[in-house]
Amino acid sequence: MADSYLKNLDQQKYEIKHDEATMKTTITDVKTIKLTDIGLLEEALQKAYKNRYTASTNANDRSSRSHSVFLVYINGLNTRTGERVNGKLVLVDLAGSERLNHSQATGARLRETQAINKSLSALADVITALFDKKSHIPYRNSKLTYLLQYSLGGNSKTLMFVNASPLAAHFSETLNSLRFAAKVNQTTMGTIKRN
Repeated sequence: MADSYLKNLDQQKYEIKHDEATMKTTITDVKTIKLTDIGLLEEALQKAYKNRYTASTNANDRSSRSHSVFLVYINGLNTRTGERVNGKLVLVDLAGSERLNHSQATGARLRETQAINKSLSALADVITALFDKKSHIPYRNSKLTYLLQYSLGGNSKTLMFVNASPLAAHFSETLNSLRFAAKVNQTTMGTIKRN
C-alpha cells in the first residue's frame, strides 16, 4: 500500500515558478482554496495533516516521510482608507533527519530517508550561505529550498521551532538539530521593507 502511494506521488510532477518582479511563487497543479474564516483554515490544515505520509522506522514508529508546506496568502482591506495589503504566511513542518545506522531503514524507507536528509542538508547549506553572507545562495539544490527562496532570503521574517527529544537514544539527532537551530538564530536575513 505504502509503495503504491509513493509511486503515485512520484508520478505527480509539480513545477515551482518564481516571478522575480513581484517576488511571488507559484506551483503547478496544486489546489488553491479560498478561506474566509478560521474554521475553514483549521479544516484545511487537518485535511493536509491526514494526507501526510508517515511510516514506521527503528528511530520512530510514526516518522514523517515528507516535508509539509502550507502556504496562506493574506489579502486585507482597510475599509476606512481603502488601503489594501497582501502577504504570505508559509508554514513548514520538516521531516526529521534520521541517521541510517539508527533508523535501520531499507527499501522504500531507505530512499525516503536519503531524500529527506538530502533536502535538510540543502537547507543547512542555504542557511550557512546566508550566515556567511555569500554572493551565491544555493536555493536550487533542492525543491524545498527553491520553494522557500523568498521566505528565506527575500523580504521576509523567518521563525523556526525545533522539536528536541529528551531520550538519550536520540542524543545525536537532538544535538545536530540544536546546532542547526543555533546557526539559524545567528543568521541575519536582511532588513524588512514595506512594499
